Amino acid sequence: MYGAIMIISLIVISGLIAYIGDQIGMKVGRSRLSIFGLRPRHTSILVTILTGIMIATITISLLLVTSRGVRMALFNMEAMLRELNTLTEQVESKDDKLSEMQLSINTKSEELEQLQGKKAETTKQLTATQKEYQLTLEKLAETEEELARLNEVKEALTIKVDDLDQEVASLEKVVEKLTIQRDELEARLDNLSYSLQFVGQKYIDSLVGDIVYQKEEVIYADTIEAGLSDQETVESLDQFIVKANQKAVSRGIEEQDSERVIKMYEDDLLRAAQTLRQEEGQMVVRLVAQKNTLKEEELLAKFEIYQDYQVYQTDEVLAKLEIEKVESMQSLERELELFLTEINANAIEAGLIPDAQGKVGSVSFSQFYDLFDQIDKLDKPVEVKVVAEEDIWRSDSLVSNVEFQVRSLKR
Repeated sequence: MYGAIMIISLIVISGLIAYIGDQIGMKVGRSRLSIFGLRPRHTSILVTILTGIMIATITISLLLVTSRGVRMALFNMEAMLRELNTLTEQVESKDDKLSEMQLSINTKSEELEQLQGKKAETTKQLTATQKEYQLTLEKLAETEEELARLNEVKEALTIKVDDLDQEVASLEKVVEKLTIQRDELEARLDNLSYSLQFVGQKYIDSLVGDIVYQKEEVIYADTIEAGLSDQETVESLDQFIVKANQKAVSRGIEEQDSERVIKMYEDDLLRAAQTLRQEEGQMVVRLVAQKNTLKEEELLAKFEIYQDYQVYQTDEVLAKLEIEKVESMQSLERELELFLTEINANAIEAGLIPDAQGKVGSVSFSQFYDLFDQIDKLDKPVEVKVVAEEDIWRSDSLVSNVEFQVRSLKR
């Protein structure tokens, strides 16, 4: 506001002085006055010049009186320039320091972020450790409870052991009496054996020799497609029974008056047909003997039906055995027999259907001792693997479809 008033005042004063100078110049020119002996024209020019000088003088004087900045600009210009240079240098120095401080702030910010990340990770680890500690405390409490329970059981067992010791002493006396009775019975058994040797044993041998099928022995087995129509299902079962009948005759069952030597209950046949009608996919159908059957008797049979599916794929390992050393041929033979038993159990667990003796296959004498010979010749330890040579289904048996692979593990 002050600056505007100052500018307006200068304009008004300058205009007024110019007007007064112009009036004086005109009067001088009209009156043809002379100053300092100059011509009137030159006198008029001199008045105009003096008027301009007066305007400039008054303007500068007012500015000097009213503005400290103008006074400093006119009389202290060099000092102001030096101060300006000094301030510029200080500003540049401050800018450099500011840049350094900004860089330091950025570095500290990065360090702060890293520390915050480490803090979060440490907090996470601490939380996990606290959870683990809590779980450990819970497990410790459970262990202490279990230990207390076991101590109680131990005390109870100790009491039972004492009671059993007494019972053992009593049983030992009973065993002594039974031993005496056993010796007496063995003597009587020897006498009876002598009689059976000529009479009873001959009769038993003749009966056993004529038994063609034992109870639960498989007469015939095959796969039949389930889920067909009633007519197709009946035809499939009829073909199956015909093949089973042929197999029984070829086995030694003597043909009677009827065309078929195999007999079965009607409800069992209907139940088999219903099962095949209701199920889907391939089904394993087996016809098994219901009792020991002599060659001149009718073969009473029943159906067993199982869902058929693939148990092993080609090249799949059924079982493995690692033999570290062979102490004797007898020990190796026992170990291989146990291995074959394990293969049989694994196959049954995997889904193969066992026969009446609980077996899913057999190894011939030559195969067994060929395997025996391979193991004996190789450096120990030896690894034996049983590998499927083809896809094996539930309806199959482990006979020629598996391979024994033997290799030495010695390096």
